[in-house]
Amino acid sequence: MKTTALKGINGEMRKYKKYDPPQPKNPNLPPTYNICLSASPKGGGKTYNCVLLLQAYEDSGFVATNGTDVVMRTIWVSGGTSRSKQNSILDTLKSLENEDRIDLEDDVDGGLALIYDELKAERDLIEEYNKYVVIYKKFMSSKQLNNLTYDNLALLSFKRFIDPKDDPDRPRTTNGEILHNPRMVFLVLDDMIGGDGYSTNKKGNFLNRLAVKSRHESNNLVGLNLFFISQSFKAIPPIIRKQTDVFILLKSASQTYIIDAIIGEIGSHFKKEEVEELYNEVMKVDYGALILSIHKKEKAENRVRISWRERINRDVKYIM
Repeated sequence: MKTTALKGINGEMRKYKKYDPPQPKNPNLPPTYNICLSASPKGGGKTYNCVLLLQAYEDSGFVATNGTDVVMRTIWVSGGTSRSKQNSILDTLKSLENEDRIDLEDDVDGGLALIYDELKAERDLIEEYNKYVVIYKKFMSSKQLNNLTYDNLALLSFKRFIDPKDDPDRPRTTNGEILHNPRMVFLVLDDMIGGDGYSTNKKGNFLNRLAVKSRHESNNLVGLNLFFISQSFKAIPPIIRKQTDVFILLKSASQTYIIDAIIGEIGSHFKKEEVEELYNEVMKVDYGALILSIHKKEKAENRVRISWRERINRDVKYIM
């Protein structure tokens, strides 16, 4: 193929400051922010698989771009089973506090909106308090007031020059751990088919909007990770499937349907023949899970896993 350069057109991007969210310290875990989708019939291992990933994130921890640690928070939302004795596996999660086990059976949209607003409020509170930390450190490093603005002095005076580490009003977890950064949040939506959360009849469905915006941060948006668990793949709206980064394929009688439904979303990285071949092989393994990642930051060699701790070495003929 022969090409000719066009005069007067600059093909290079201007420099800009790229934003990266905190990432797991273990680089072999799926990068954030992400959306995971796990669908299989009852007893297929969906919850078990999800908890294993969350435990792996807990064991890893997270680090911000400035090198400081980031606390993990899990919020488990279900249609009425978040505290079920049959869900005792959730007790193993250190990042899941009791008040974050939430049941939403009515007005799912409104309930999720309240959760999102609370996450944003906590994010804003932490970032606002961090401004005081910077001003306090500036004051302590010089013990001079002439290098501080009037607003700086007003804030120091309002806080009575209290050391941030001793301030009882500083944002903390329920166990008293200081929140130096906004938390890395994992919002799990567990089998909410019976409610109105996945309704396709309501214009502007909150879950649909959340799936589109969950990776974005601004004054009005807060970044988080989503994990959708469902007994029916067909119940998950197409708009959510199109936003998904990680597909967890478990044993299902609808194997052919599932592959046909997602191939359009994963086609940039996987051929249908490869997915069919891998799915058939993995389903021979007890509680096997075929995990496919199309996250843009995922390591190429980790795009296909049989579990969170074991990757599948792909046939080179399928690598695109």
